[in-house]
Amino acid sequence: MRKAARTRALYAGSFDPITRGHLDIIGKALLTFDEVHVAIGTNVRKTRTFGVEESLRLIAGSVAERWPEAAATPGGALFDGALEVGEYTGQSLVAHARRIGATHIVRGLREASDFNEEFNIHGVAGRIDPTIPMVHFICEAQFLHVSSSTAKELDAVGEAIGWLVTPCVEAAFAARRG
Repeated sequence: MRKAARTRALYAGSFDPITRGHLDIIGKALLTFDEVHVAIGTNVRKTRTFGVEESLRLIAGSVAERWPEAAATPGGALFDGALEVGEYTGQSLVAHARRIGATHIVRGLREASDFNEEFNIHGVAGRIDPTIPMVHFICEAQFLHVSSSTAKELDAVGEAIGWLVTPCVEAAFAARRG
């Protein structure tokens, strides 16, 4: 048993919208793996606020705002290609991980209530393909209460959301309000 020569992690979620907590997990993944692929997946239990194309732009914009050195190249690569942003539909998380050649699946944990759902996802993914380990990162304490749902709810009632999301996401909410 040995580590893969080159590691490639898949960090998937709805990212509707991306939050500072998501960025914390992306940062931890970038420090741990050679390449990180952030993928917007479709969650049939959720209705999207932002379309997938807009969410892809918001992820790239938020990464660039958080880490100016990430600077997207003309082809859209971030961190000299170490970070990719994409989407997947019509397939499982594990199938997408296989398709992109991921050696690991990254998941984020904020609070104890996340654990039960993540424990279930971990078990199912391990049954489907035990060769792709799932790695869980716990976000920094300042992000424990940060979620996409909270950002949407607070924005809907006119509260400030800058502590939850980056300026480009704040601007996207403002544009939606018109």
